[in-house]
Amino acid sequence: MVTDSELGQIMPNCPAAKRAAYLPFIQQAMEEFDITAYLREAAFLAQLAHESAELRYMEEIASGAAYEGRKDLGNTQPGDGKRYKGRGPIQLTGRANYQKYGAQLGLDLINDPTIAATPEVGFRIAGLYWQSNGLNQLADQKQFETITRRINGGLNGQADRVMYYQRALKVLNQDDAADAGAATAAAAPATPSDQASSSSAPAYPGTLVRQGSSGADVRTVQQRLSDLGNSLAVDGEFGPGTRAAVVDFQTSKGLSADGIVGPGTWAALWA
Repeated sequence: MVTDSELGQIMPNCPAAKRAAYLPFIQQAMEEFDITAYLREAAFLAQLAHESAELRYMEEIASGAAYEGRKDLGNTQPGDGKRYKGRGPIQLTGRANYQKYGAQLGLDLINDPTIAATPEVGFRIAGLYWQSNGLNQLADQKQFETITRRINGGLNGQADRVMYYQRALKVLNQDDAADAGAATAAAAPATPSDQASSSSAPAYPGTLVRQGSSGADVRTVQQRLSDLGNSLAVDGEFGPGTRAAVVDFQTSKGLSADGIVGPGTWAALWA
């Protein structure tokens, strides 16, 4: 999952205070809508960086009057243009879209449209748009130009988008790949040569294990960290203490120290 340091490198013109305020909501939206693999994260953050001018704008500068009467946007009532102007990091525009995405998120965006510009809601809308338009799959296939066409309807600002994409690919932690290769590496049965160190290595569960997680997978991680010398309660609750132990382990192995157990960190625990 993207960290503050990574976000700062991808969007260097975004003030630190704004990054700190927005990052938890970006992370939550990415997790909610399955934007947790390396290529998905890179494409998503690159498009957000361009669309929002590095999180500078969460609401369209123009009044929205230009959208008045636009039936293709569902603007059929007087004042709809201004009321349902572009909001959010990937700007949601038009009564029909406010109705559609609000219904899917369980939010009344028709009667309270301005909340689409808040980080709590705006990034969830962006994540839902991304997932529901098949952009995760396009990102997996490195079809970045097609992603731009789906978002923009053309290739406006493509050079800028590509710049952010290339930057994100360099900056982000490839341990977030969660692809077949990484998962297979984590789940592969031990060979005779490494039987002593990893014969009991469990299969990677297929989902990130992170602060707030609970259950058997957390207990497995806690037990392994305890076996490696950490003083840690094995209670199945991934709290701050477990996260600190994961960060220490990742740092010792030269991994991105984000405190999240993805397939790479999982494999390293039993390497």
